[in-house]
Amino acid sequence: MPKIIKNVDQTIRECARELFIQSSFNDVDMQMISKKSGIAVGTLYHYYVSKKQLYISILNESWESTFRRLDAVNHSDLPSKEKLRRFLCTLYDDIEARNGIGKVILNSSADVFRDDKEVQDIKNSLFLKTKTLFQSFKKIETFGNCDAKLAETLIVSVLTMLEFYPNDKNGNIDYLSNYFNLTIL
Repeated sequence: MPKIIKNVDQTIRECARELFIQSSFNDVDMQMISKKSGIAVGTLYHYYVSKKQLYISILNESWESTFRRLDAVNHSDLPSKEKLRRFLCTLYDDIEARNGIGKVILNSSADVFRDDKEVQDIKNSLFLKTKTLFQSFKKIETFGNCDAKLAETLIVSVLTMLEFYPNDKNGNIDYLSNYFNLTIL
């Protein structure tokens, strides 16, 4: 009698996400996902035509949640300093929770994702959310047409703090908040 697995798609994504966190995209294959999930490789390919499609599905799902929270911060009536701090906390917490999944959106040199429209859409959405935050601040006009560079600076700074100072979340957020307060407020 064949075994019945409830929520097959969810099981596949959760197991694949765990493997992508433990290893990297390149180090995980569909056989590993099959073994971890207890789902036959053929069934995996029925749900996802490739490992890349599965990875992007996981990215989209996780970033959609982040984008909703960033939008809530952007639409809040908080004072500028508090708005910036909450935005940073949200971004920091979500990137930390992904544990490295998604760095591909900032590393366009990764051959398999270089020209992927969905990855570029995630990246553009993230930059748009960050630019929207910055545009709500008065001092931002002094940067002229550098919104994208400033947005990328903030995102890369969060990734850098997580990588080099992983056990100092509050110190990292304080530093980033103070730095961007001086820069844009």
